[in-house]
Amino acid sequence: MWLKAIRRLAYEYPWFHRWMGLIGNISFVVGSVFFLYRRLEITGTWIFILASSGMMIDSLGEKLVRGEAAQRHDAGLVRT
Repeated sequence: MWLKAIRRLAYEYPWFHRWMGLIGNISFVVGSVFFLYRRLEITGTWIFILASSGMMIDSLGEKLVRGEAAQRHDAGLVRT
């Protein structure tokens, strides 16, 4: 039941998971620069962990959107 609600939410608000992916990609670049400096390595590691989470949210959101779109297509519903 909750998966259906999350899938519908991801379908209705695709900008959210897309922004999370963009923030994740930018964070990977920032984390990579941090690894160039010994004193920033630990912070760079945490940035990488957070960046991975953002990119995962984007990937899962896209998967949920595609599932919802397929279900609506099968039901004869179209996106407005």
